[in-house]
Amino acid sequence: MCTLIARASVVAALAATGSVAAVPLLIPGLYQVEVRIALPNVQDAATPVVVTRCLSPADLESGRAFFVLSRNPLKNCDLLDYRATDTAATYRIACPGPNKGSAVAVFETTATTYRGSIKMNMGGKNMTMSETQAGKRIGNCP
Repeated sequence: MCTLIARASVVAALAATGSVAAVPLLIPGLYQVEVRIALPNVQDAATPVVVTRCLSPADLESGRAFFVLSRNPLKNCDLLDYRATDTAATYRIACPGPNKGSAVAVFETTATTYRGSIKMNMGGKNMTMSETQAGKRIGNCP
């Protein structure tokens, strides 16, 4: 919970500053991404999955480059407050409804790699989980 609050503080701090860039330094292209799901107090909740995906300039500008990749109901919710600098990207997720889920995401970026996590609260299920992603550029998109 403290980590989630700390990450939320990072998002708030970035939102409060006027010095955020529209796009991270990450170069568009074909990326191999390792995706891991973690649940508190559960060791090896799921085996890591490796996906290959094409990241376009539009994906980087909108934040969709760093969005949820796992099978997760938050995948269908809104990405809000996306902020990017040369070395980081942050956003939050908010779902509609009475038992709405939410999330805070923080990613570090270089020109050809990114790594970060999405800390999720599943709303009415009173469950938290995180998705970590580690991506590296492997070439140009087909």
